[in-house]
Amino acid sequence: MPDRRALLVEVYDAFNGRDLDGMGRAFHPEVEWPDLLEGGALHGRQAVVDYFRRQFALMQPEAEIIDITLVGEDQAIVHVQYAVRDVQGGLWSDTRARLRFTFEDGLIRRMAVVHGL
Repeated sequence: MPDRRALLVEVYDAFNGRDLDGMGRAFHPEVEWPDLLEGGALHGRQAVVDYFRRQFALMQPEAEIIDITLVGEDQAIVHVQYAVRDVQGGLWSDTRARLRFTFEDGLIRRMAVVHGL
């Protein structure tokens, strides 16, 4: 089984580096992701990559993994510190969140917010 912990570190590194291709490689083709900008849910790798493209145009989010807890064979809980700045660098928010990731075929299949954000 692929290393879920390493994949999560890679995707957060790509997120912080604004590497959309790197992020996209971590997502299952049928990934499901909450749309925290407009509400609802996103389905499919391209929809999620486009979501992050829009997000990066509006703000400068940074995420630092605090802890990763593996759950069962196909899930992980990630505790993360998020700092969000406007495009000029002014701080909008600095908060912690707990996120549940589900994996399929060695890729991220689903993300759900457990707490925060």
